[in-house]
Amino acid sequence: MKLTDYLKDLNAGKKFKPTANLGYVYAPNCIRRCLRLSQEEKLVLFEIYSLYNEEKGYAFPTQQTLAMYVGVSSSSISKALKRLEEKEFITSYGAKGKKKRYIPNFSLHENPYLVLSETFHFVTKVINKHIPEELCGAWGNKMLALVNVKKEYEFTEKDMYGNFIKSFDKNATSSELITFITQYISDTYHIELDIDWKGETKKSKEEKPVTPQPHYRKYNNRKINEPELDENEKEQLRNWMIEQGVEVEDL
Repeated sequence: MKLTDYLKDLNAGKKFKPTANLGYVYAPNCIRRCLRLSQEEKLVLFEIYSLYNEEKGYAFPTQQTLAMYVGVSSSSISKALKRLEEKEFITSYGAKGKKKRYIPNFSLHENPYLVLSETFHFVTKVINKHIPEELCGAWGNKMLALVNVKKEYEFTEKDMYGNFIKSFDKNATSSELITFITQYISDTYHIELDIDWKGETKKSKEEKPVTPQPHYRKYNNRKINEPELDENEKEQLRNWMIEQGVEVEDL
């Protein structure tokens, strides 16, 4: 049996009796492997994707629900949600004590964390082809040390990668990071990296992405017990969604 077929069976709940979690959520590798996004943050983000209601334009799980799904405490969920907002992967709406609404960011192609993470992975993939074999994994560890600094050093002068995030400019920062990493590896190992980055970038854009198979979501039409909004809350929510660039239908 092919792995893809086996996973499809799991999606449909065929291998479980009983089952409670049918279907799956799209998890792009660029997000799944995003640097400076913790595993907890990724899991919470994927839950929001999974619970996102296309008609309403938001997801509305409680923190207790997310805690149950992810398997961590509500306080951990609260921290993860706060960090996801700070990193601009989601926005949230809702007064204190009320059920919050979460909108995934639809401009992730401009998100500093994601753009620089993809740049980092692209650079390491290309440099790996030009590195002497005897260096093997040593240079990779040096690269990761640039990204994985101690918490107390984040966004300080000891955090070069964090400073690229902090001063992000979509028109320049990726190129600057490529130049910095190339020079960093050259200086560290005293080797000359003669790489045609313009050509490599063009080649990467021509690579065909993996096309995902249609996914099984039998539960899409289920009714969810969501509390009704009063007219004032609807108006506030409608205005907020327009500000976020989300097409608004009747709430």
